[in-house]
Amino acid sequence: MCIYPLKTQDLENLKNFKYRSTDESILYNKCMSPCLNKVVEYIPQNIAPNLITITALLFNIFAAVISYLDGGFDFSHKLNRITCFVIGIFQLIYQLLDNLDGKQARRTGNSTPFGMLMDHGCDIFTNIFTAFNLSKLLLVGNDDFFSFSVFFGLILGFYTMTLEEYKVGEMHFPMINGTDEGNFFIFLLGVVLCLTGQDWLEFVINENYNITIGKLMGLGVTLGGISCLFNIFLHTYQKKGSKKMMKIFLDMLPFYGVIIIPLVYIGIQLDFYKDNKSLVLGNICLLFARITMDIQIKILTEQPLSCNIMFNFTNISFIFSLFLNVYLVMLYALIVLLILQSVELAIFIIRRARQITNYLQIRIFCINQVAKI
Repeated sequence: MCIYPLKTQDLENLKNFKYRSTDESILYNKCMSPCLNKVVEYIPQNIAPNLITITALLFNIFAAVISYLDGGFDFSHKLNRITCFVIGIFQLIYQLLDNLDGKQARRTGNSTPFGMLMDHGCDIFTNIFTAFNLSKLLLVGNDDFFSFSVFFGLILGFYTMTLEEYKVGEMHFPMINGTDEGNFFIFLLGVVLCLTGQDWLEFVINENYNITIGKLMGLGVTLGGISCLFNIFLHTYQKKGSKKMMKIFLDMLPFYGVIIIPLVYIGIQLDFYKDNKSLVLGNICLLFARITMDIQIKILTEQPLSCNIMFNFTNISFIFSLFLNVYLVMLYALIVLLILQSVELAIFIIRRARQITNYLQIRIFCINQVAKI
């Protein structure tokens, strides 16, 4: 749990950071962005971009709370139609606000490295809450890999894009991507399910593997995450050539433990996972959040990429649990791990936010200067 302070040189590197991304989405470039360029003109200039960012996250949290109140962690429970509608609408509001914060930052002259960290940091937790909501919308079930398919896809997708930003220097969003089309799909799905109900998602396509329409759509999310992995190597090849692409692939292998080890754990301890799905998923999501946020800090400060202590500790704990056959020992071990990860992540966020904002002399939810029009 050693969270060392950033060095002076690391903080100096913050001043050199410039966020770079390319977005080929037709939905974003032809529809959403032009509309939001008009909308942002009506937002008061004293509204801080980070306030918009945190508001976007809150809508996603509210949707998850409403979803949880309607059936808990049961991914086979049919939601009330109003719940489906609320999830869809709140996902759209999140998507709009998530794009508005950057536009407000540029409009008011408040684009800062911390703003990027705040935006992408909130996106980490948004991915987790979105995975929970989408798993319930699609009725992916509780008894097999499909119950983890949506989490796997969304976590792999965002995690891969974060690694891409570190290794290649920019994020690349292809013509169809989860950030633009994916979020909008969840909005449409919520509205459709409000009108039709979820019965049609239970239609069995393959009886041997008990694949329903909903589970097949969940598998589509998994394939979307895997496509992000393909995208980073294609993007690297286009930018830096085949030799650099292979080097990046080898460099990143240790960091895919955040995905591979939990996946192996679920496959081997499937019965335990079925009984304690929320506990296992909670640990996996915290592992994803911790390492992804650490990489984002390293992007800003230009620190070398390395596996931090908590990342190694969590993965070792999962591997060690594979050899345990005592139910209660496994249960208490994961409870302790969940507590440790939660505390360490909270301390990490608070310390890093405090150190970065103090160095840049900014306040998180306040405008530092207002651009003249």
